Amino acid sequence: MAEPIIIEGQRAWLKFYGESSRAFALGLLNFVAHRFHLHALRPPPHRGGAQAREIEARRLTELKAQGVHVPEVLGQSRTALVLEHTGVSFNTCLREADAAGRDRLVAAAIDAIAAAHREGAYLGQPVPRNMTWDEGRIGFIDFEEDPLEVMDLPQAQARDWLMFGYGVVKYYDDRPEVLKTMLADAMEDVERPVVDHAHQVTGRLQRLARLLQRAGKSGRALAHAILVVHSATSFVFVTLVLLSLDWLGDGELDLFDLLV
Repeated sequence: MAEPIIIEGQRAWLKFYGESSRAFALGLLNFVAHRFHLHALRPPPHRGGAQAREIEARRLTELKAQGVHVPEVLGQSRTALVLEHTGVSFNTCLREADAAGRDRLVAAAIDAIAAAHREGAYLGQPVPRNMTWDEGRIGFIDFEEDPLEVMDLPQAQARDWLMFGYGVVKYYDDRPEVLKTMLADAMEDVERPVVDHAHQVTGRLQRLARLLQRAGKSGRALAHAILVVHSATSFVFVTLVLLSLDWLGDGELDLFDLLV
């Protein structure tokens, strides 16, 4: 949980780290990812309290050293960090933008993810709600989990593309070709192990996507995300089988909150 505060006239964020209560759910998600060989979708351990604070502080330091735009740590206690304000919500910007503005935002985000990867970084959860926008600069937030605890670097970078693709595809329901082109251009410079893993994961979701097309509005929307982004290039990016399982269980796509 984070709340805005003012320090010496400047906006900042006070982020608290409560105790984790997700052990059973994360264990189930981990089983599903193993069962279907979707290793880039394995959920990292979700710790709470001081452990979560320590992971986020460490990750922020690592990412800052790799040139990624992340918040400075302005202060800390045992279970809280005071973090720099790095811009407005990227999700809000996407919702409020027109088509041309949305394309500029998504292109900037793709460039920022690719630049981070070139420096050996991985982001973990680069979905729009965990990103910021400030005068043309993309920022990233929320690092209380570390994917490298359960996967290698190429898998973690593939996970970044999968998470980002899932997060933005809904803004391109009426213009899928535009998103395909941007993703295809990005893939030209992505290292082959990352591309291969993203392709493997999304390829295994194709049969599920075909089934979901006949499963109501929410299922069709998720299937559309899988199929549209898979067709962007032969090396795809999108979505989580875990979301599909959640939707099949109760008609809601709320399980994504466990990962982001």
